[in-house]
Amino acid sequence: MRLSIHLLEGFKYRALNKSIPIVLEISSDTKKTISDKIDMKEIMLYKNGKETYGSFIASTLSLPKYTFTITEHTPKYMIIDVADHDESELLPGEYEVKITVIVYEPYEDGKYATKELTAMKQIAIF
Repeated sequence: MRLSIHLLEGFKYRALNKSIPIVLEISSDTKKTISDKIDMKEIMLYKNGKETYGSFIASTLSLPKYTFTITEHTPKYMIIDVADHDESELLPGEYEVKITVIVYEPYEDGKYATKELTAMKQIAIF
């Protein structure tokens, strides 16, 4: 299972917008069943290896309810906005966006295994 980050096509990433939408893609080379509950753990912009803008998030306490299947050809897409997780000033520049999520894989006995997925991508903010 893997996490990929895509930039929103046609969107102008500008510091003044206070909006940094990122498209997350969770896919797998093999057929996997995962929960609809996906927790965000880190949504951060890094500049020169230093945490600059974003947040580390504590896991929520809700329980998984539903499941769906992902494959290489049927990934799960989510759109998140990095700016929703930080109120400080964002400066123009070259950044690396890092996202870490926790995915829940169900067992037959009703319990879940957790899998942490991380992805990074370069982003220019003007």
